Amino acid sequence: MSGISAARVWQKCGYSVTIYEASDQIGGQWNMTYPGVRLQNTAPQYQFSDFPWPFTPDRHPTGEQVLKYMHAAVAAYGIEVKLNHKVTQMVKQDIGWQLTFENGMQGDFAYVMIATGQYPGGDKKHKPRFENIDSYRGEVVTNINSKEVFKDKHVAVVGFGKTALDFAAWSGAVAQSTQHIFRTPRWTIPDHLLGIDYTRPFFSRFGSDMMPSWCHSSLIQNLLHKKLTFVVKSFWGFIATLFQYQHRKDAKLGTLDPSVLDLVFPPKSQFVPDLRSASAVAPNHYYEYVAHQRIIPYRGEVASFFEHGLILSDGQKIEADMVCICCGNEAPTYGFLPETYAQYLRVHGGPSLYRHQIDPRIPDLGFAGYNHGFMHIALCEMGTLWQIAAHQKDLQLPSETEMLASAQRVSQWKIAHSSYESTFNIAVSTRYQQHLDILLQDLGISQWRKLPNVPAEIFARYDPTDYKGVVEEYLAKSAKRKAKGQVKHVMPVDA
Repeated sequence: MSGISAARVWQKCGYSVTIYEASDQIGGQWNMTYPGVRLQNTAPQYQFSDFPWPFTPDRHPTGEQVLKYMHAAVAAYGIEVKLNHKVTQMVKQDIGWQLTFENGMQGDFAYVMIATGQYPGGDKKHKPRFENIDSYRGEVVTNINSKEVFKDKHVAVVGFGKTALDFAAWSGAVAQSTQHIFRTPRWTIPDHLLGIDYTRPFFSRFGSDMMPSWCHSSLIQNLLHKKLTFVVKSFWGFIATLFQYQHRKDAKLGTLDPSVLDLVFPPKSQFVPDLRSASAVAPNHYYEYVAHQRIIPYRGEVASFFEHGLILSDGQKIEADMVCICCGNEAPTYGFLPETYAQYLRVHGGPSLYRHQIDPRIPDLGFAGYNHGFMHIALCEMGTLWQIAAHQKDLQLPSETEMLASAQRVSQWKIAHSSYESTFNIAVSTRYQQHLDILLQDLGISQWRKLPNVPAEIFARYDPTDYKGVVEEYLAKSAKRKAKGQVKHVMPVDA
């Protein structure tokens, strides 16, 4: 999805653009993920700004529906896509890059964008090397090919991210037993909150302005987070209480003591830090199955395996026929880049990029989707337009030293204020609105996409269609600046 978003923006700006895909079909992670997976986001918040869904998808589209939409978009846009073209080497030239592909072909390009995604699919998952794992007689998996693999088995699921929660919920429906092991529970998002679509509070400026961030894109945000912090704290405390209420309601407790869910509820102090890229919408029935003991939760750490299951750090043994290890993703390694450049990107948390777009030490190279967040496609489109402006020298960037320092400040803020995730550097997560605003400010485009309707600007949900026409606005303003011999300077803030 990131690659298509980026290609469309380059195309609209008058460039000849080609997508090179390593596999035999488009779709990236959507071709490699587990069956039954659904988009965490809702369909209106996950579409190209100028190409609405040409069919009616589910509220949370299935993987198959997302792939169908991507194929339709590529056809409608007329983007050239070359399949079975895995990049094996990139060589820097005086202008641009020479790419070599696994099939032996080569090509020269003025600019390259890496759009390989934040989440490796298939078996490219982080799999810790647990002690005595070779002695285990059961099956260890990081991915599945059907929900039926859990049927009538004794299953242990390790982790508390989206994949772990999906696997635990699916297993809870059909397995003989399901044990869910995690070190720390995370806050999950109810699909509906008191009957209200969760995207309404999270995708309006009223909600996003309340989000603590490494950057603030308006006077109101600065006021809230510097002078009125008690308002922000009270707001998120109230939302956390609503989340707990909704999860308990969804658990169908009846006469059960609410404390049956205590093991899977984190403290309220952890609420805002958990609103990160890996934030998961609660799967259907997860809390219900925990409450009614179809899923047995354990707070603990896996110390080792034995022939029939797992041993936790407190010595407790958990027997299982199948162990699902859901411990996140490995950061990309960029083996196709010259080592001189690849070493800059192989850092803790993934590449630390200026504006989440570029490493200033690597010329003519950018990244699509490394500003991953709640409105991913709009983030990709606006990030690509920012890169085009920089590539065309229409945008005056700071010095290399300052850009690296800015990227480092953002990285350190995330470490200090967000719950850990392995690829924290390549996401803006719930700070999507602040990030989008500053990208537009850099480009000289109004961030207020719903004005002059003030109530809508504050309380209505933003979605990618609000950014339809931004490319055309930029091109018109850029032409005027060039006619006057002017360039636009980036805003003196981190983003």
